[in-house]
Amino acid sequence: MYRGLPIVTNKIPHDERGGIPHHLLDQIGLEEQPWTVHEFVEESSRIIAQIRGRGKLPIVVGGTNYYVFSLLFRDATVSKGHGGEARLGGEAEERQKSPSDLAILEAPTEEIYAKLQEVDPDMARSWHPNDRRRIQRSLEIWLTTGRKASDVYAEQKAAHEMSMSDHAPMTLRFDPLIFWLDAEDAVLKQRLNARVDTMVEQGLLEEVKAMRQFETRSMSQGIVIDKTKGVWVAIGYKELEPWLNALESQEEKSTAHLQLSGIESVKASTRQYAKRQNRWVRIKLAERLIDADSLDKLFLLDCTDLSSWNEMVADPADDLVGKCLASKELPVNTSLSKLAFQTFATISDQSGKYDRQTHYCETCKKTLMSEQEWAKHLRSQSHKKVVEGARKRAQRDLYIAKMADTG
Repeated sequence: MYRGLPIVTNKIPHDERGGIPHHLLDQIGLEEQPWTVHEFVEESSRIIAQIRGRGKLPIVVGGTNYYVFSLLFRDATVSKGHGGEARLGGEAEERQKSPSDLAILEAPTEEIYAKLQEVDPDMARSWHPNDRRRIQRSLEIWLTTGRKASDVYAEQKAAHEMSMSDHAPMTLRFDPLIFWLDAEDAVLKQRLNARVDTMVEQGLLEEVKAMRQFETRSMSQGIVIDKTKGVWVAIGYKELEPWLNALESQEEKSTAHLQLSGIESVKASTRQYAKRQNRWVRIKLAERLIDADSLDKLFLLDCTDLSSWNEMVADPADDLVGKCLASKELPVNTSLSKLAFQTFATISDQSGKYDRQTHYCETCKKTLMSEQEWAKHLRSQSHKKVVEGARKRAQRDLYIAKMADTG
């Protein structure tokens, strides 16, 4: 939705649009406030109504799953005007903090996370240690209101559940056909890394330089840029900030190294974001579709083998759309591919129960984001190999120490 920045925002090029009208592109300038999710839903709904009024088929393409989710379901967001975030309310909102009090929000992610663990350990356990945006926001709530984010969100959830207790579950705004493009994990990781390399070739570094120039001009005019929102938290800019800083300070010796490490950070953030989006579909979206008795409208298309794109993706999608528009019976969503069968089996096993609680494996030095992932990790061959290796090293060290003692 942001004006310009086609590479950072991965905007579809004009020559790939095939003459099809694309809406809500280039809506927001860098100098403008980002849209709340409510603004997005209202404007999207208006455009969808216009398209349908012309007898055409609206196609919603993500994008941020949270925004698409809020468009699909009524009552998906808690309070109008807050972009779905917790309502802080009352005296807490009026508490003011000086810039020095909030300075830690610009510190490295591990420092922010350590502070959040200190002041709100329950909230800290909900986020991955590298999820800077959520960690930053949770700490910001404590700094600006004096209240733990975990308490605020618990109250929000309780109020929402109370308000919904006498109502039906969230209902769909439309009768949708939902395509979920997925791929096997190893293939997806390689593809995401290659995508970032392509973005660099197309001018990613030049775009983030332009963003820095805009930020510098704004600061010289006394305009404060909130880099915790909007395009400033898009993958690309924040990861390359250390490189931009080195360029400004003319630290030639570290510039090349920071550029390479920044690009690697973009790749890591992209992989993590893809994983979070996948989790959102598997957990949040699937759960709500089950509540709405509409899980049969979600179809996973296996994109693992691009040489089989027509067979595995394009043709099945075309067939499904045709049947849907003709009001014909749709196939069972588990029947499209082996990956679809395995994934929907996992969704059924979850039964809508998902506990977002981080677990850290000291042995493997890895963070897992739920009880399900933790249990799966403990059963995995990779974990067992690391544990067995640690056991053998401990036995070896004990033997060497014993031999040294007996001299």
